[in-house]
Order: sequence, then structure tokens, then C-alpha cells
Amino acid sequence: MGQKSVLNDNERWYVITGPPCCGKSTTIELLANRGFMVRPEVARAYIDEETLRGRKIQDIRSDMHGFQSEIMRRAIASELSLTKDEPVFLDRGVPDSLAYFLLYGISPEPYVSYIRSSQYRKVFYLDPPDAYATDYARIESAGERDRLARLLWTVYTDLGFCIERVPALPELDRIEYVLARAEIGCS
Repeated sequence: MGQKSVLNDNERWYVITGPPCCGKSTTIELLANRGFMVRPEVARAYIDEETLRGRKIQDIRSDMHGFQSEIMRRAIASELSLTKDEPVFLDRGVPDSLAYFLLYGISPEPYVSYIRSSQYRKVFYLDPPDAYATDYARIESAGERDRLARLLWTVYTDLGFCIERVPALPELDRIEYVLARAEIGCS
């Protein structure tokens, strides 16, 4: 597939993606601190909601099909409610769910048309640092992280998105790197 074109000049959404522990959420927080509209990671928000209800992460993720399907549904609903009049930086886009579906052997069939119709101005893929750490919500192994890294790049590339690789830079340098390239079209 060739590069996806933006259908409408008002669509000013930018995806910040990459494997777990690459700095997506930190990047989103720093962009928010600079006054940009952001959409936090849907999966982490869902996990936070469920843990507040008393569920353990192992229980939440024990049914991976159900978990990933819920994340996909929430991501779609979230994107349907976003403004198209201002730049918005998203911590993961809908196609990220396709990479997770592929990682866990889940059929994306009910969501394929929405995944293919997703529109973003640009996708910023954050290269992961060498170090990897899990936390209360991020429980993938280092091997799963590495497979997910390849799947995310492949999914966005195969769908024809303008994807910009962001090297593993210090946090503030990474923000400057992203902002300097946010309005630049793909060549």
C-alpha cells in the first residue's frame, strides 16, 4: 500500500506509538504540559478503572480476547469523540489494537473496516530503550515487547500511514523531535 493521505485538512491527529516501556505515556504527559490536546492510553485507563473496582491485573488480563476487544471498543469510541479542529496527540491509535490482536492470536475480523478507515496526520513510532521494566499494568515479557515492536511497525506501514521513527532520546529532546516533525508531510 502507498502512503495514506489525509482526507480532511481538519484531521490533525498524531499517534504516539511503540512497544511497552518506550516512553509513550511520558511523551503524552509532556505534550499535555505544553498545552497540546492529548488522549491518554486507553488500555491503562481501563486497567486503572478495573483495579479501582478491586480486580487484580491477572484477572483483568486472564481473558486476553475479552481484554483486547474491550480496549479496541474503547479506542474506537474515544476516536469518534475527538475534535478534528485542533491537533491531538494520541497515546496509541486504533491500529495498535491490531498489533496486539496479532501478538495474541486474536481475530481482528469484527474491527477490520474501522482499522482500515482510521485516519491520522502522522504516526510517531518511539524506539524503545535497551532497558525494559514491567509495572502494575505493563506485564508483557521482554520477548513479547520485541515482537510487539515489530508488529506495530508492520501494522502501521502495511496500512499505509506516514510513520516517523523517533530515536530513543532524553524526554525533552524527544518532545522537540516530535514537534519539529508534526507538520512535515511524508516524502
